[in-house]
Amino acid sequence: MPALANPSAAEALLWAIILFPLSGALINGLVGKRIGKGNATLVALGAMVGSLAVASIAFAWALSGRTLHYHGDPWIQVGALSVSWSLLVDRLSGTMLLVVTGVGTLIHIYSTSYMSHEDDAGYARFFTYLNLFVAAMLILVLGDSLLLTFVGWEGVGLCSYLLIGFWFTDPQKAFAGRKAFVVNRIGDFGFLVGVFSLLAIFGTPVYAEMSALARVVTPDAVITAGVFAGWTYQGAVTFAMLALFVGATGKSAQLPLYIWLPDAMAGPTPVSALIHAATMVTAGVYLVARNSMLFTLAPAAMATVTLVGAVTALFAALIAFTQTDIKKVLAYSTVSQLGFMFIGVGVGAWWAGVLHLVTHAFFKACLFLGAGSVMHGMGDETDVRKMGGLSSKMPHTHWTFLVSTLAITGVVPLSGYWSKDAILGNALFSHNPVWHEVGPIAYVLGSLAALGTAFYMTRLYWLTFRGAPRTHAAEHAHESSPAMTVPLMVLAVLAVAALVLGLPGEHWALGEVFKEYLAPVFAAGTERLYSHDVGHFHEGAHPAWPYFAAWAIAAVGTLVGWLMYGGGWSKLPARLAGAWPWTYRFMQDKFRVDELYDAVVVRPLKTAAAVLWRWVDVFVIDGTVNGLARGAGLIGSVVRLTQNGDVQRYAAVMAIAAAAILWTVLGVGGL
Repeated sequence: MPALANPSAAEALLWAIILFPLSGALINGLVGKRIGKGNATLVALGAMVGSLAVASIAFAWALSGRTLHYHGDPWIQVGALSVSWSLLVDRLSGTMLLVVTGVGTLIHIYSTSYMSHEDDAGYARFFTYLNLFVAAMLILVLGDSLLLTFVGWEGVGLCSYLLIGFWFTDPQKAFAGRKAFVVNRIGDFGFLVGVFSLLAIFGTPVYAEMSALARVVTPDAVITAGVFAGWTYQGAVTFAMLALFVGATGKSAQLPLYIWLPDAMAGPTPVSALIHAATMVTAGVYLVARNSMLFTLAPAAMATVTLVGAVTALFAALIAFTQTDIKKVLAYSTVSQLGFMFIGVGVGAWWAGVLHLVTHAFFKACLFLGAGSVMHGMGDETDVRKMGGLSSKMPHTHWTFLVSTLAITGVVPLSGYWSKDAILGNALFSHNPVWHEVGPIAYVLGSLAALGTAFYMTRLYWLTFRGAPRTHAAEHAHESSPAMTVPLMVLAVLAVAALVLGLPGEHWALGEVFKEYLAPVFAAGTERLYSHDVGHFHEGAHPAWPYFAAWAIAAVGTLVGWLMYGGGWSKLPARLAGAWPWTYRFMQDKFRVDELYDAVVVRPLKTAAAVLWRWVDVFVIDGTVNGLARGAGLIGSVVRLTQNGDVQRYAAVMAIAAAAILWTVLGVGGL
């Protein structure tokens, strides 16, 4: 510790946060299957604990008000552009560090029991991918430039593909991995367009340098040179931010690129908890928050982020109403909750979006791991219609699942209430200069989504844990091992304890603690956001009624869910399904969005690819190349007839050729 008494010593250790899990992945990847499960576990967990320890030290420095910035060696140098392997820890990235390494460590511990049935090779391969994912996510969070962030961005995409398709011998699981990879590549194209656009506008991808330039430019000033010559700064930055947001919709599963995440449940449950609840899917939210200063120059982009988040939150909540797979319900819940986060960052309440990111990481990781515990205790059964009565069979799993269900529902005083409703309250009173009504619209859609959240989570809890067991497997379910239940308990405690971050200050401003904590990160962006040259976004006191309304919304949704699945309205779901069978099937089929994509995108592309292959590739390209080869062969075969070894014939040909040359060139044909 004495060596860490100054910031430079702490900065020098920032790469250790990444190198610990990267080393764990390298060791298990090379020799894991030879050293046995015990040693592979020691390597994987040791790497995570080491990373968490160094991350905690870095966070402590950030908490004290210091920004750690490790200036690494040059990576890219092209003309005036210079990008280095540099890392940044401020209060925003420090918070993400603790979420990634802290929740990641708990999930690694859980996985030692959940994946114990794998053979030595499969066990080592799983932890190799898991460690590698954490290392890539840490690069994404710690990078001080968009280019270094993109390295981590692509790394988590690769690891997601590997982990979702971990059991790749199953065609359905292999397809889910490919689907996630392809859909994310679509979003990544938008990310790259955004990066190149910002390079053209500001000449640098470094966050601090772009923010400093954005702070001093006049939005209506015209760019005089480069790709965006003739554009205003506001117009050019809006284009770049919308492109970046396309990347965010891919990673964070927002409309229209959300379709990969529900299928990603094909992977092992710890993967769902780590990647698809706590870390990777929040990368898009982090990207928007990290570039808050740039987004304040683009109010149209902020309005787009807000509306997409609001529509996604409600859309995914409606799909979750009728799903029967326990992990699919939680998957659509994740899509919906990510929509809430985008509402927060879209209306300029970046701290509220990040607060929900943190609280969601705790209760959603607990819910996913709880689902895995249920599956483990019921022989991998995932259909909630075949469960019931598990509260007495699996008491530890039950109580932690209940706490997290109440947290995500928005029950006071658990953490989900403070973070979700801080978002909705700020949305209601925001005022976007491009689209004045987008904040109130997001509030209405978000409130409906919150009502839906309370309903479908109550439904999920009641069908899984309450009532009488509905199958033989439910009657003989058993509690999971301590390696699985202890992480559940820790996450449930965190889901409660995180409420302190969202406690209100003056005038019922929810999240005052966390808002003040992140103020140094977002101060410049907030200053720009509330300035008159960009537009006025409401700032100041909020009335208390929206937060009481949010409390009522959670109570009503919970009550209706209980009445329909545990109370006196138990016959109502079947009656509704019978009265509107087409509507029920339509919702159960996830509004048939996958079928729509298949008809509009996938099959036309396959047809076009077949046509292009047959006519362009085979007929034109291969035909040209093969035709030239055949022509050369034909010429060669004709010429070869003259090469028969007859010296007299050679002499005659030479004489004729010489005469022809004399005749045409020297003009002595009279000879």
